[in-house]
Amino acid sequence: MPEFDRPDNPEFLIQATYRLFGEACLRCGVSRPLEMAHIRDWPACVAAAGAEIGGIKPPRDWHYAVAVDNFHNISNVVPLCCNCHTLFDHKKYPDVTECAILELRNEAVKRTEVLAHVINFVGTELSGRPSRCQHRTEDGKRRHTHMIDQMAAVMPMPWIADAYRTGILAENPHMIVSNGDGWHHHVRLDHGPISYCSGSLDECANDARVWTPTRSRRSPAVATEPPGVARP
Repeated sequence: MPEFDRPDNPEFLIQATYRLFGEACLRCGVSRPLEMAHIRDWPACVAAAGAEIGGIKPPRDWHYAVAVDNFHNISNVVPLCCNCHTLFDHKKYPDVTECAILELRNEAVKRTEVLAHVINFVGTELSGRPSRCQHRTEDGKRRHTHMIDQMAAVMPMPWIADAYRTGILAENPHMIVSNGDGWHHHVRLDHGPISYCSGSLDECANDARVWTPTRSRRSPAVATEPPGVARP
């Protein structure tokens, strides 16, 4: 099994975690400097991404890219205070288990205010986040102002679809997200499909609602991990 260095936490994902789940530890509820905690740790994501398919090991670059996608996505992170994060990451402490954190996360995504932020996250990913594009000109400038990440948008879709299924959400599930290039995405929030469309936005919007960004929660104070604390 190849060894890969743990990737740094992307700032957009840290802020998205706090916007979705709020400004308190998901476990103990204290409002104090928070950290983004990964439910499935980096070694587990690397191991899962490296599974053989038909007896063939994945190429190294593909293996690493899939591991990063599984590790750094909104369905794999929650806000925890420093204490709960440490208890969770260090397996010698039985106080906080993965099952317990998953149960807390699954309950949180049934709340209407969290679901509203989840839908806004999906819209933001499909409209394109600024300063994410890695394409550069010869002088180092970004070639594109925004970059769309459809995979990131797909990750939380099961939470939204389940909310429609159970009656928590009832508004029109057909949402359109424009990305500014004349094309747009059709999103079926009640069962998940996302499609890209070059048709007229006015005509497509007849039976759908057009997504508009909503104001985000205030970003909480973020804890700086003390020296010597290595997260798995």
